Amino acid sequence: MGVVIALLRAVNVGGRKVTAAGMRSVAEGLGYEQVASYVNSGNLVLVTSATPATVERDLSAALSADVGFDVPVVARTLAQWDAVIDALPFPDEARDDPSHLVVYAWDGAVGGTSFDPAPYGNEQVVWHGHEAYASYPDGIGRSKLTLPVLSRACGRAGTARNWNTVLALARLGHERAG
Repeated sequence: MGVVIALLRAVNVGGRKVTAAGMRSVAEGLGYEQVASYVNSGNLVLVTSATPATVERDLSAALSADVGFDVPVVARTLAQWDAVIDALPFPDEARDDPSHLVVYAWDGAVGGTSFDPAPYGNEQVVWHGHEAYASYPDGIGRSKLTLPVLSRACGRAGTARNWNTVLALARLGHERAG
């Protein structure tokens, strides 16, 4: 049994709603243990013997059936999540301005991606493995460097979490790991 962090994509936007209680209930119905949600924006931490790929497939299907719309899921083991944290290319930003630092978790590797964020403003992007790290020094809300832009650049689907959420999910994961 191991800890898996599951990130739902495209929930609680555009009138679509997936509650934290609903996510936990569906996950528990699949047999996952020690299921916890973090804020009501599609974050689950759970214990399972299933691989992240299996969690992605099964949780996505069960949630989609429950709410009546597509709910893509990206999942990582706790060790993979720790590696995401360890690979952070923006330590100063993480220390000084973590709410403007974002990790994009993709549904596959993004190696070799060439992308120039300069046309979008002062943002910086670093691609690494199955993730991208983006620093938004002028704020995220009005930035033109959005998830769809980065998704087109790497040819992958994914979801984003700010650095504070990344760390909170790691803490929840380690609590469950014992």
